[in-house]
This record gives sequence, structure tokens and C-alpha cells, in this order.
Amino acid sequence: MKKSVRVMAALAIATSAALALTACDPPMPPDVAAQIAEQTYTCVNGDVTISSPAELADPISQWQLAVPQACVSPLPAMTLTPVTTDAADLLVSATPPTTCKPFATVPLAVESANIVFNLSVTSTLNLTPKTAAAILNGEIRTWSDSRIAKENVGTELPDEPIILNPKANREAFGSLNGWLTRLGAPLTASKIAKSDQAKVSDYAALAEGEVAIVPGSYALFLGLYSASLSFGEDSDKQPILANADTGGVSSAATQWVPKASQSGVTVSLDPGLAPIVPAGFDTAATPYQAIYPVNLYLCGEDTLLKRALANFILRLDSQGSLGASNFNQLSEATRTLALVTVRKGLPTPTAPATN
Repeated sequence: MKKSVRVMAALAIATSAALALTACDPPMPPDVAAQIAEQTYTCVNGDVTISSPAELADPISQWQLAVPQACVSPLPAMTLTPVTTDAADLLVSATPPTTCKPFATVPLAVESANIVFNLSVTSTLNLTPKTAAAILNGEIRTWSDSRIAKENVGTELPDEPIILNPKANREAFGSLNGWLTRLGAPLTASKIAKSDQAKVSDYAALAEGEVAIVPGSYALFLGLYSASLSFGEDSDKQPILANADTGGVSSAATQWVPKASQSGVTVSLDPGLAPIVPAGFDTAATPYQAIYPVNLYLCGEDTLLKRALANFILRLDSQGSLGASNFNQLSEATRTLALVTVRKGLPTPTAPATN
């Protein structure tokens, strides 16, 4: 670890020293700059506060430890301090901020909208889009309904009422409804209220037979079972399922089309875009397209200190901390554009010399 820090520190020093040398050079292509930035970071003297959901506590703690270990003397001392108030330098949230006035906003992680259920007889549930919408719209009211049974052959579901949780996170509801609407099964008659105040605790004790729409991070945090969307069978008669797991969510995240502007980076999902096959796999998982970004808001005055810290946590080795959390990592295309965007004003990464 110490050797790694010394190597990275040397690279950081090289980056800072290179500023004067590269001032008159032609601009480096953004993708090349981002690739080089993966191996470097910039330390700016000072402390940055960050506010985030409780589900991100582990990655935030890792970043809090990693920043001062990286920014060692003779580099400027840069630190990160978690706070519980929205009045922070950096805000991590899937919900637009009310107190933070961001000068830049970029995606940091991927969140999903899950249909969770509590049935003692099964931990798996497959639903076609139309059946899922019929349940959430209150049209299917019992678990023994023939439409559910047909899609879950081999599972004996109880002749008990389906209980709909009356509250859903606004972003999660919108993301799921957007996907189902594209599939011709909108949640037009749903009695579920969209709320900005939905909390993890609202779903901690689901009743037998209860169904809810929750952020995927809530489902993982609470250990809830999530339904899969069923799209028939493939040529080998195997079911085609979009699972609300790392594979399905990450696959859909590669269908995001990121776009940079003066205020940051936004994403839109192109359902016709072929998902990228992960390294080491032959095929991509069926995309679970009910996803939305967890954003990093850089609040208040635009400073190099805030940008340097944002740059640090968007680098791939920092993003790896998300793998141990309840969120999914960004696709490379989205993360690269976010990285280039927050680096504005920081020393230009310099390509290593070649012999």
C-alpha cells in the first residue's frame, strides 16, 4: 500500500509540475486526458465536506481514508470529511438538491428501481411487463391470479391478497414507469404515491404478500427480494429475464448516452443501443432498464479544491469502492466524461515520456 501511494504521489507531482510545461501545448483529446488522469490525481490544500445517503457510508469511509494517504508531503494536504447536513461542499444524491446550489453536477453511481415483494413460499418472482403493471395498478389483487401463475411455473403461490405499499421514492417510480411505458405497460392507474420523503425504514418490515417500488440500494440494504421482468424465451427455450442485480443494472448502464454541458453531465437511456459485453464474458446480461443516476453535486463557490476531490473519487480505483456498496458503478463512457468535466481548471494530465 505504501509503495502504491509513493508511486501515485510521484505521478501527482509530475502532473502538477507539468502544468507550466503544457500551458502552450495543443489541447489533449478528452478521452486521452481521462485515461492519463486515471493514473494521476491532483492534491489541493484544504478540507472538503461531503454529504451522502447512509447506504454509501462504506465507500465514503474508504475515500476519507484514501485521500490523505494519497496526498502526502510534499504534496498539499487534502482531506475529506463526511457530514450529515446538506450544507456540504459535495452532495451525493439521486434527488435534486434543495439547499446546495451546484456549479457542476455529474453522475457518480447507478441506482435502480426494484419491484420488491415478501412471500414466504418463494424468493424469486418473474413477471412480464404487463403483469407487473397490472399488479402495481391494482388490477391483479391476489397472488393466485392465473397470469402470475403462468409466469412462475413450478411455484405454488398463495391464494392471498396482494398488498401494495402506498409510498414510492419519486425517482424510482419515475424510472420504473418510464421503462414499463416504453414496453407498453404504463403505471397509469397506480394508487402508489410518489414521495420525496420515502426512506429505507418505510420498507424495513414488509407484510406477507406486500409489494413495493423501492430504490435498488434500499432492497440490498434491507435484504429484500426483487422481481425480474420476463421477456419470453430464447432460441434454446431458456427464459429471457431482466434481473435487478449487478449484471442487469450494469448492462443497462452501458446504454446510457452521456452529454456534457456548462453545468455538468447528464445521461439518457437509449434502449436500442446494444449493451456492452463485460470483459471475461461472452454475452451481456439482459439490461434492467429501470435505472437512474446518483449524482455528485459540487456546491457553492467553484474552487479547485472541490474539483480535485471530485476528480479523486471519480477515478476508477475509487469507483471500485462502490462494488462493496449498495450501488452500481458507472459505465466507462459516462465516468470518463464526468471525470473530464470535473477536472476543469486542474493541471492538464501529461502523457508519460516514451523512449
